[in-house]
Amino acid sequence: PGRFGPQTSADLVIKQGVIGGEYSFVTARGSHLIKGGALVEHYKDDLYNPTFSLGIYTFGNLEGFLRNTPTRFIGLTPEASLFRLWNFTLMGAYLQDQYRVSDRLSVQAGLRWEMTTLPKDVEGRDSTLVTLSDTAPTLGQPYGSSPKLNFSPRVSFAWDVKGDGKLAVRGGYGLYFNVNNQQNLIVTITNPPVTPRAVIANPTFPDPPFARGIANTIRPVQWDLQNPRAHVFNMNVQKEFWGNTVLTVGYAGSVGKHLLRSGDVNVPTPELRSDGTVFYSATGTRPNTAFTVIEQKTSDGESWYNAGIFDLRHTTGSLRLQASYTLAEAIDTTQASTFFSDATNGTTSAFPEPHGIEYNKGPADFNATHNLVLTGTWNFLDNWQVSMIGRYRSGNPLTAFVANNRSRSRWSPSLGPGLGFDRPSLAPGRTAESAVTGNPDQWFDPTAFVLQPAGTLGNSERGQFTGPDLRTVDLSLVRFFSLKSLSERGRLEFRIEAFNIFNRANFGVPALLAFTGAADNEAPLSTFGRIRTTVTSSRQIQLGLRVNF
Repeated sequence: PGRFGPQTSADLVIKQGVIGGEYSFVTARGSHLIKGGALVEHYKDDLYNPTFSLGIYTFGNLEGFLRNTPTRFIGLTPEASLFRLWNFTLMGAYLQDQYRVSDRLSVQAGLRWEMTTLPKDVEGRDSTLVTLSDTAPTLGQPYGSSPKLNFSPRVSFAWDVKGDGKLAVRGGYGLYFNVNNQQNLIVTITNPPVTPRAVIANPTFPDPPFARGIANTIRPVQWDLQNPRAHVFNMNVQKEFWGNTVLTVGYAGSVGKHLLRSGDVNVPTPELRSDGTVFYSATGTRPNTAFTVIEQKTSDGESWYNAGIFDLRHTTGSLRLQASYTLAEAIDTTQASTFFSDATNGTTSAFPEPHGIEYNKGPADFNATHNLVLTGTWNFLDNWQVSMIGRYRSGNPLTAFVANNRSRSRWSPSLGPGLGFDRPSLAPGRTAESAVTGNPDQWFDPTAFVLQPAGTLGNSERGQFTGPDLRTVDLSLVRFFSLKSLSERGRLEFRIEAFNIFNRANFGVPALLAFTGAADNEAPLSTFGRIRTTVTSSRQIQLGLRVNF
């Protein structure tokens, strides 16, 4: 069967048609339960993407805005084409054996294979750079080829230790591929020669000088792109105690390889100093002089996740309680994303990494060290029920920024609002902990930051600071009334539900721009660290009726 339907956002329209088929089977052979299957789907994506079609001006500060002196313009030229029509085919197959070794032990092992053909625009409007030194784009396809040897092994086991069903040990490992990278091609629509996108420094306002900006930027996909993959593994022990109480203690982890990330790769090579720092000369030039920004989508990202998991559940006839706690650490080398506007508390674009410096490695944007969830449901007096959900989550990582390219690295990819082109330094003697005040009016202590010397990278790290935590409790009270006239199980529910019952303000991300970076000895911005949003609503109470029949 075919599927067709639009997906829309503020500036993007995709119409996707899918035609395909699948086959699967299950067969039992003694102690073996064998499963297998295959899938083929052919996709047709008709895409219209006017991102950057209206252009974006960036001003270094309020004075520049009032004087109409922008620092940068980025936008499509008037003749740019905004359409693409990509065709590609997805194929996959798997085989799995679940083997019951004994009444107390079972193991599973399987192998999955998947691939997609190379997506291509039917009118040949795709373009890329085969090598970063190419002086002109190669037309006809978005990158070299789609990897085909995507074999994914899976193994797991479940062991009833004593044979009484009260102590179990489980574990597993799997390798998972993302073979359908088509969604990341959306950014390549703004590639020359069909869709030139200009990035112009110090442009005139309101009419940008396209004559000196035409086709000087490109957003190619790495020619020898690899499929992103994740090694996922876990182990847990589950024990049943008295009174229908079950405790689970476990470990979960994953390692991501060849993850997709973006960044300006056409930056000068700096001088490596004896202390391990780097220095960019004011006269440094981009290696490929045919372009300014080469914002390449590469498959060199990595991630690491480790978590301890604790879960306690108690169940009786009328009472159900659960407490779940996760102690976790998620690290990566910049948050993978298709759109630069997806960034909130950090940038989705990788900063320069000269001479092998791990300048992008840090806590993932979604990292939360502590995550606690408490739930409970109590049925009483036959027709009443009270429920509760309480949650605590520690703050997500934050990154401080400098608005202008203070380092002179010339790094200038697409960035979301409120982010910058460099990171500042911590003042001598200050730490990431002492730099955070916890005050929503000024989350960061401005005296903890200094503007790094021109030509150098700031020493503050990606995701080094911690944002506001989240605490919320929701309650509900329900009264049931029998409605046998509707059906045997018919009933009416009268509900009172309260969200964020304690009316706690759960704050959003603070302003992350520490300096404009326009001059030496600059003071931090007065808005640095100010929080203007919340991530949950205030206390909300609602009444409702529900009829079941």
